[in-house]
Amino acid sequence: MNIIAAIDYSVFPPINATLNGISTVLLVVGFLFIKSGKKEAHKKAMIGALVSSSVFLCCYLTYHYGAGHTTFPKEYPTARKIYLAILLPHIVLAVVNVPLIIMLVIAAIRGKFEKHKKLARFTFPSWLFVSFTGVIIYFMIYQWFPATESSAAVPEDQSGAEVSGGDSRVRIIKPVDRVGDLVFRPIFQAYEADAGQKIVEVYFDVENKAEKPLEIEKLTSTCECLSVTINKNPIPAGEIAVITGVFDTEKLHGKSERKINVFTDQQQRPVFLTTRIETREIYKIEKPMTNWKTGEAPEPKIVQFRVLRDEPIRVLSAESKRKEVTCEIITLEEGKAYDLKLTPESTENSLLGIVRIETDCEIENYARPLAYFAIQ
Repeated sequence: MNIIAAIDYSVFPPINATLNGISTVLLVVGFLFIKSGKKEAHKKAMIGALVSSSVFLCCYLTYHYGAGHTTFPKEYPTARKIYLAILLPHIVLAVVNVPLIIMLVIAAIRGKFEKHKKLARFTFPSWLFVSFTGVIIYFMIYQWFPATESSAAVPEDQSGAEVSGGDSRVRIIKPVDRVGDLVFRPIFQAYEADAGQKIVEVYFDVENKAEKPLEIEKLTSTCECLSVTINKNPIPAGEIAVITGVFDTEKLHGKSERKINVFTDQQQRPVFLTTRIETREIYKIEKPMTNWKTGEAPEPKIVQFRVLRDEPIRVLSAESKRKEVTCEIITLEEGKAYDLKLTPESTENSLLGIVRIETDCEIENYARPLAYFAIQ
């Protein structure tokens, strides 16, 4: 089974922000503990920070593997500059931090505390910066400055333009953009796909406003796609060419973006033609990540599995992959609604685990979803 394909990617941004926030708090608490001489408390706080940062890294890589790259909306130019100013050192330090943190941990395990202390002088502030700015980046791109569907003004002579190969499942977000003598329609669209749909075919018009033929130098895509083509190139003066993108979408869940990069001699940077693919979900897992705090009462917690489509999906089994946590299926309505009751034997020790859910869903990539749990 392809585990990555069974994940609802839309849950990851808030989970990632939460994990970064937890790391930030634990790092600060751990620093205060060591400054006050509480070495054992410092050790526990830093282990917690290491665990939360490690889980974040796994979630981050999983999310970007399946959902692709996320860009900051251009309709907020000042905020975008601030965002990029934060993002660049965040990325650089995140990469640098990995070997430094490993060295830091190894030194502590081996009891080489002088070396550990020296490494911590520059690893700690770098680690803290990455964790804290991870939360800020999430709020900037997902909460404070969301993309709007009127993010681009439409010139008067282009407001009524229609796109070749129009589809009722397409919603135009940014209708038009002009680069030199080339006019692109649309520049950003959303496509509503069915769960398990194998391919999505999208279209973008390119109109040549010049009095001579213009050539598209290159078409590329950085995501998984089957083909990106243009029906006429060079584009004759005053005529419209159609760029067609055929994307592989069978494994997508939730929302993801696919980009076509158009290189012309009209400007140095490529033009990005973006398609947001919104996959209709057939079921929903409420609280895909279940958490207990270390030392709290080991009370059962519920994970809800709800079928969203008319056709039933039956939960056949749900298995916890950690023996310390049991999972019981509670059928509320056969084929429509189930609760999964997770019960830890104890919450004294930190752990991470998954629940593998087996269903009778006929779509292979949706048949075996996962839920997650953690004690930390």
